[in-house]
Amino acid sequence: MTINYVNIPLYSDPDYEYIISLERVAYKIRFYYNERMQQWIIDLRYADNTPIVLGEALVPSYPLFYDYNLEDLSGLFWLEPIGKNMNETIQNPFELNQYYKLYYYYETEDE
Repeated sequence: MTINYVNIPLYSDPDYEYIISLERVAYKIRFYYNERMQQWIIDLRYADNTPIVLGEALVPSYPLFYDYNLEDLSGLFWLEPIGKNMNETIQNPFELNQYYKLYYYYETEDE
């Protein structure tokens, strides 16, 4: 078994989405900041806009979507804190990309 990872880009915009390939399937990921909750939220959809998981809080150092059965995804999403203390994002919430890195980890069979 080999553990692989994909670095999922984060940006400083308060609401953005893009399409990314994970385990040979195209997904649309949306990130947006909910000011009332003071929380970043992630939506995961297939590239054709079919919803998979909507409104999941981005929580650092916890396997995102852990409580869901994601049919085409065998791995896990991980939000890793970098640099300054995570409390910095409360004061500068739109600079998520400066304080965190998001990865998707998955295993593949060795041949």
